[in-house]
Amino acid sequence: MESTAPQQQTAWLVQPLVDAGLDPGEIQVLVTRLGFEAVVAGDRGVDIRILDVVGDHPSDVRAAWLEVIDRMTSRPLPGA
Repeated sequence: MESTAPQQQTAWLVQPLVDAGLDPGEIQVLVTRLGFEAVVAGDRGVDIRILDVVGDHPSDVRAAWLEVIDRMTSRPLPGA
């Protein structure tokens, strides 16, 4: 899967998941599920569905996921 975002920005975005011990394949699955859940949920229930993506993961992964979501939605990209 190719990304259109510069590699440095992509790395910054998912770094909390890397720090939590996930490998690139696991991160790709989570981000793909996030996109699917966002489309399926529409405006209703998207917050719960975003959290459900990592509901069966350890607490450190869930915390990292929340950091990634925060980076995606409310923080400027580094160098932007």
